This record gives sequence, C-alpha cells and structure tokens, in this order.
Amino acid sequence: MPVPDEPTPPGGTPRAGSRAAARERTHAGLLDAAAAVFAEKGYGAASVGEIARTAGVSVGSIYAHFAGKQDLFLALMDRRRVAEMDDARRHLADGLPSALHDLDHRVTATADDGRAALLAAEAWLYAMRDPDFGADLAAHQDRLRADLLPLIRAERARRGAAWSLTDEEVATVALGLFSGLVQHRRLARDSVPADLYGRALLALLDGLATRD
Repeated sequence: MPVPDEPTPPGGTPRAGSRAAARERTHAGLLDAAAAVFAEKGYGAASVGEIARTAGVSVGSIYAHFAGKQDLFLALMDRRRVAEMDDARRHLADGLPSALHDLDHRVTATADDGRAALLAAEAWLYAMRDPDFGADLAAHQDRLRADLLPLIRAERARRGAAWSLTDEEVATVALGLFSGLVQHRRLARDSVPADLYGRALLALLDGLATRD
C-alpha cells in the first residue's frame, strides 16, 4: 500500500527525510543534468535519454517530473528566473542606489558564466526556429517582466516623480538593457565595465522624470 507523503511543515519546506523532500532533490538533480546536456549539445541535439543518463535515473523518472524536453528546458529557465528575482527583491528593498553593486555583479556573473551563455543562446536560437517553443519563451519573458514590475513601481514611488514611460515599458527597457549588456560582455569583456549597468540604469530613470 503506498505510503502518503508527509505533510509539509509551516514555511513550505518539506522535512529532510520525507518523500516530498526526496522528490524535490530528484527534481533539482534533473534540472542540473538538463543544464549540462543542453549547454553541451544544444537544445535541438539534446535528448531526454541523455539527460536521464547524466542524472543517473531512468527516462521514466524524467517523465514523472516533466511533460517532455521542452517542459524541462522551460522549467530550467524558470528556476533561474525565480532565483534571480528573489535576489533582486532582496537587493532592492532599500531602493535602487543601494542595490547597484549587486545588480552590476549579476550582469558580470551572468555574462561570465559559460553555461548560462550557451543556454541563453540556445533558447533564443531555437525560439526563432520553433513557433511553439518561441511562444513558451515569450511567456517566460512575460513572467520575468511581471516579477520586475512591482520593483519598478516601488522605485518610482520612492523617487516621488512621474515618468515619461509606463512602468511596464520601464520594466521592458530594464530587462533589455540587462540582456544587451550581458551579450556585449560575453563577446567583448572590456566593452562592458563592471559598473556600467548600474550607472546606465540610474541615468535612464533620472532621464525619465517628467518636467513641468
């Protein structure tokens, strides 16, 4: 007779020895293996079987957690999104100026991470070739923008000024600036100083203030 999962304690973290905790560890291990295979082989050439072998599990174990390769790739991207936005919320709690060092570090760390560079390149390339995957990637970008929007609104309120762009547009530009600088630094490291993102973002927001 199946043993039911132990209830998750207050706070949302499963107990270390519970079946739920074991499932979370397996889930994380599958994402780690997928990141390695996608970065090495590319999305198109990667297979569920190879990801399973890298993780040391059966193919069936992957399908117990994910609907397929595309679902696995998007889950991998969402894991990174959640981690990055958790960092952003923590760093921006006291306003943008106090968070500039951490934001700049995020740009350089992302640009200098070879695996992250390959995964991002694979995502965009495959999205251009496969409309369904492109739609899913666009939805991922929408979630990222929605995560950022409350932080943008809080910064505008902290400044006490109206902007010439909507908060949604500011969020889009901030994400585009981040992605663009990351790509430039990957190709030509010296072209993007370590503090450029923070300085550019401050200049952008200062310039958005409407004047009577």
